[in-house]
Amino acid sequence: MPIHLPSVNRRQFLSQSAAALAGLSVLRIGYAAPAAQTMTLALLSDTHIPKNAEVTAREVNMTSNLQQGVREINQLPSKPAAVLFNGDCAYLSGLPADYANFAQCIQPLIDAQQELHMTMGNHDNIPAFYDALKTQRPEQPLVESKHVSILETPYVNFFLLDSLMKTNVVTGELGDAQLKWLSDELDARADKPAIIMAHHTLQKVAPPEGKAWGGILDTAKFLELMHAKKQVKAYVFGHSHVWSHARDGDLHLINLPASAYVFNPTQPN
Repeated sequence: MPIHLPSVNRRQFLSQSAAALAGLSVLRIGYAAPAAQTMTLALLSDTHIPKNAEVTAREVNMTSNLQQGVREINQLPSKPAAVLFNGDCAYLSGLPADYANFAQCIQPLIDAQQELHMTMGNHDNIPAFYDALKTQRPEQPLVESKHVSILETPYVNFFLLDSLMKTNVVTGELGDAQLKWLSDELDARADKPAIIMAHHTLQKVAPPEGKAWGGILDTAKFLELMHAKKQVKAYVFGHSHVWSHARDGDLHLINLPASAYVFNPTQPN
């Protein structure tokens, strides 16, 4: 679920107006652009913030990691036009207290008037999130049971998708309705490059019998759509706690490293 936060204080984040833009379908970022033909974005994924800042997993303190990332973003010589968090903001089951801790971690970004955008991953819980952020529930979802949006910039359009199928279930799914929406919105914006972002990895091959899909269940349909729309240049995702940059034909596949723990000690976070 894409969540969009203007510059607000912590109380607003947790109660009323922190995400007033969440119900909008199109947001424009970076249009007060500098003279240089560049724009900086900060991208993070898999923060896995628990309710208690002392909790660790795989010998990593996830809260401390996110706090460090936030400090580094605020110290960049060029302020990002936006900061994007790509899913699994919460630890395991998306408890309301997880999101309260997450809010405290990102407060320095809000204080610095950073523009924030977030999607939901398989460890997020939308009802619990709505308990903490009651104004987040969109009045008129653009796609039934899915939460999608578009970020228009002067140089590229970002399409934020919802791959959450069920909380704490590893499998992701986009669904026919969301893919149809994406196709229509891409057709309406064929004049600029497009970058698509969702939490889950692609998975071209079905798992062995009895094993769960670890990536997007409808990967084949999704890939076919992205290849058919020539303005789509990249798919950005997280989920696997791996940093990689690969290609599928002309399509760039950018796997964001995890902010939290890693499964392989050779991987960065």
